[in-house]
Amino acid sequence: MKAKPTRKPFSDPFDDLSDEAFEREVLEALDQATTKISLRVPNELLGRTKNVAENRGVPYQSLMKALIDQGVRRLERVPARSKRVQPNSLRK
Repeated sequence: MKAKPTRKPFSDPFDDLSDEAFEREVLEALDQATTKISLRVPNELLGRTKNVAENRGVPYQSLMKALIDQGVRRLERVPARSKRVQPNSLRK
């Protein structure tokens, strides 16, 4: 028996942006003050991210910041369906 996926596939927040608009977003993300964090990501995702960043000529961490920012902005525009209990690892 195959397990059902528990999450919807990730939709790329940059799909509708032109290359110029994408570059602008990345450069704006570089100008913001930052806080150092540690984040675990799958090796395959990190490798893909580094490849995309290299192809676009931007640092991969800057690309990741821009992607996170755009994803959060998109979520902020859509009302939450329901409040779910956060797993213990996400609670403060």
